[in-house]
Amino acid sequence: MTDYVQGIKTQAVAMNGQNVTVNLVGGQTLTGTLAYATTEAAYSVRYPEVLTVTVATKAHTVRVDHVSSIGQG
Repeated sequence: MTDYVQGIKTQAVAMNGQNVTVNLVGGQTLTGTLAYATTEAAYSVRYPEVLTVTVATKAHTVRVDHVSSIGQG
């Protein structure tokens, strides 16, 4: 896992449940409520490879490595 992807994952955990703007690698932007949470396993923490942004009532699932940045929405 690259430092860049781990940084996005760490930021996603910190902003879980908040209204955010997610900028995607291709230039698209999603603004909505972020859903991203880790799970605990024996002796480790697992970070999902996807996050979900709910815009209005539609949930968009995005691979973490396709996110260029996450900010307050």
